[in-house]
Parts: sequence; structure tokens; C-alpha cells
Amino acid sequence: MIRGESWQKAEVPGPIKAFLIDDPKRLAILIKRAKRPLIIAGYRIAKMTDKLDLVRYLIDLAERINAHVVVTGSLIKEFEKRGYRYLYLMPAMEVVDRLMDSEWPGFDGKGNYDLVIFIGFPYYYEWLMLNGLKHFAYRHLRTISLDPYYQPNATFSLPNMKIGEWVKFLDSLKDNV
Repeated sequence: MIRGESWQKAEVPGPIKAFLIDDPKRLAILIKRAKRPLIIAGYRIAKMTDKLDLVRYLIDLAERINAHVVVTGSLIKEFEKRGYRYLYLMPAMEVVDRLMDSEWPGFDGKGNYDLVIFIGFPYYYEWLMLNGLKHFAYRHLRTISLDPYYQPNATFSLPNMKIGEWVKFLDSLKDNV
């Protein structure tokens, strides 16, 4: 599969597609520039790879960039065990709906977020969430997909990668943030 080709053949993302980021240093710079980052983690992070503890990884990343983390489903237990304080439980579509509102004060009442990082959702589900944000929140919000496959509806996306390459990329990203 081509590095910047969508996995959903029948869906057309439109003329605006994600910028491919295949350099962890460049992605780290984009993430560090964010004033109010948010990480949204789906249930699949528990199953994506056994080469990396993604819960610990996301907590470390969130601490480095001072981000809030929204988790879905039973992931809340894993994050609570590790004691991250800016943790919220909410269905992903509900969070996306709130992010579309430029006047939403965020979880802490200090204003909306300017960067949202997605990881761990089924491809088609993340596609829909990012599509909604691309069309209705593009003026105040940028999105990044950290999954190992290209998401054309994000603002920035990783290319299609094998799991081993992806784990190395994530390690390098954390080191550069």
C-alpha cells in the first residue's frame, strides 16, 4: 500500500487531505507549538501492539506537553491506575461534537483546544470524527492522527507503517517532545 493512500477505498476525503508527517522531529515541533493540546484515546490502544505500553506512552506524552486526555470505555481504569490527573471519560463522538463549537470552554473552563491528537480508534470511526472536525472546526482546530495508517481527514497524519516502524516512530516522537 502506498504511504499516503487511504485504507477506505470507497470513501473520498475531498480535495483537502492530511499533510503526511514521516519525521518525528517535525511532528514534535507541531505538537510543542500547541497552546491547548488534547489527546483522545480509543479502546484499541490496549490491542494495537505488545511492543509498547501505549497507556504509559500517552501519559508520558501528555505530561510533556501538558495535555488533557479523553479516554473511551474501560480505558479509564488503566489510566487511573497510573495516576494521570487531567483525565476525562467521554464518548468520542460527544467530544468531537463539543470540539466543533469554538466557544466550548474545554474540560477545565480555560478555553477550547487548538490541537487534538487521535489514537486507537477503528479506522472508519476515526475517519468520520476527523471528517466532521475537518469541515466544521477547521478555523480554530488542528488534528493529528497517531495511528500507523494514513488518515486523509486529519490535518496531519502518519503514513501507512508497519507496527515495528510505528513503535520506533512513537519512541522518537516522545524523545523529541
